[in-house]
Amino acid sequence: MESKYADDDDNDCKASAKNSDCDSEEEADREFKAAMNAPKTGEILVSQDPVCVEIAEGFTINWMNMRDANNGEIMWESGKWGQKMWERELKARIPAEILQCRAVSREINFSSVQKMENFRLEQRILFQGECIEEWLFDFGFVIPGSTNSWQQIIEGAEDEMMTAADLTGNVAIETAFYDGENFIAKCLVRVFYV
Repeated sequence: MESKYADDDDNDCKASAKNSDCDSEEEADREFKAAMNAPKTGEILVSQDPVCVEIAEGFTINWMNMRDANNGEIMWESGKWGQKMWERELKARIPAEILQCRAVSREINFSSVQKMENFRLEQRILFQGECIEEWLFDFGFVIPGSTNSWQQIIEGAEDEMMTAADLTGNVAIETAFYDGENFIAKCLVRVFYV
């Protein structure tokens, strides 16, 4: 496939300083190449919509845990994730034994100052920057000023499971928070198996 920005076009741009379109094309080409070569690690982002910014500012994950879904044993538990989850990549150190579970029960305890009509999550599991799984979770209506617990069951792909040594530090979970179709924010958690 031939590039839109072939060498002849580049030479024409260099020869004609008056042609601002060529300068824009060169800049766009540089930006595109830089984006393609940038490490793919996921994204931390907060919506620019004022209503969604208010939701993000009033949202806190108080704690989260993961249990073996078969016997209920807690395998990992987090502390509070406040506004820092919208500002930087978080790290989770999870026991490697969790990879042996056929299913994991995850419970999230969160508080929200604002009302949400249809709270939901879209999670992408990234391995070395490439999406290997995508999970969708719907919570529904969130009462303003409430604290809620939300439990999900995540089943493991037995035949396709990689080792903890292969996964540790190479897996990041990008979680996008929505109220219906309105994007609120994204956070990123890098997983280390210990």
